[in-house]
Amino acid sequence: MFQTKNKQEMSKTIFLSAILLMVTSCTSRIKIPDIEGVVYEAKTIKPIADAEIYIDEDNKTKTDAKGHFHIEKKMYSEKISVGGEAPPVIYKMTVSKKEYKDTIIHYKNLFGGGNKNLTVKYDSIMLKKK
Repeated sequence: MFQTKNKQEMSKTIFLSAILLMVTSCTSRIKIPDIEGVVYEAKTIKPIADAEIYIDEDNKTKTDAKGHFHIEKKMYSEKISVGGEAPPVIYKMTVSKKEYKDTIIHYKNLFGGGNKNLTVKYDSIMLKKK
């Protein structure tokens, strides 16, 4: 009887440990980092207001009167495996405004999910007239 009780307790401990491991093996990853920048007219170097900054339907914004924009970071949860590395962060950002040629920026950070405080800054994005 003593051995049966020990087996039951051991099974219970293993079961609870497995549940705890599954719960704690979830981690947050960066889908889109914080992105900020300023958009200018290429010839005059004046800020462009109301230019659209577009990554996808959930990640888009417009520039303010001074050409500034900000897209907030988006996170997702993922189960991790032992020794698993953070997946890269990759996006394509389109900057557009009527009467201007679109500017497309490709971003790739191979170590993206590792830094949750990642902010990508674009100091001067230039748009040229069509």
